[in-house]
Amino acid sequence: MKDLRRRLEKVRADAREFALMSQRATDIEKRELFKRLADELAFEALELELIVKKNEPPNPCGQHEVVEFKPPSQRKRG
Repeated sequence: MKDLRRRLEKVRADAREFALMSQRATDIEKRELFKRLADELAFEALELELIVKKNEPPNPCGQHEVVEFKPPSQRKRG
């Protein structure tokens, strides 16, 4: 699972890099190529993220604790 997590982070970084290269490219063909590569890698990252989330055990730290709210008039003093 750690290998998939590392791969996911690498693909995300590559997608960001290609997106940046697309923005900076002066040649229209290169700009479109880098944009297409960034989009494909971003899609791959989404697929990997789904696989990782599906196969990881639930993280108890990621869960939120629900606390009951009582208005001041209902609170016990004492």
